Amino acid sequence: MAHTVLKEKIVASILNRFAAATEQREEALSDVLGLTVPGIDETDAQKLAALVPQLPVDMYARWAALFADRLLETVPAAQVEELCLGTEESEATLALVYVMFMESERMEKTVAEDLKELGLRLSGTDEDAALLGAWLRSRMTTPCQ
Repeated sequence: MAHTVLKEKIVASILNRFAAATEQREEALSDVLGLTVPGIDETDAQKLAALVPQLPVDMYARWAALFADRLLETVPAAQVEELCLGTEESEATLALVYVMFMESERMEKTVAEDLKELGLRLSGTDEDAALLGAWLRSRMTTPCQ
């Protein structure tokens, strides 16, 4: 498959899992948390997934595109094609690799900057933007109570 086609498939898969309807998004987040957080039970994973705020689709699309670009730069094309087969297993693997990418230092910085920018769009001032961005980031990383 061509590089462009693979990128489109990766971005579509990520958006389908993480930026889709609330119920489907929370289910995908809960599944990923169950696989990546040691000792978390299904109920806590569902509660934590519900706490992650729904962000504008353009943010998810930007992050998914950054992920796709990095994946295509670092993984052999044949392996990327395997991740783009559209099977439940390949989609789940792609989602897990995406979550690991989002946990990288580079993406933590990018997410913080993007959330601050979102805060600026919503509030109009740098001070309020920083507060809103910090709040959104905390909601994305707050453990279950």
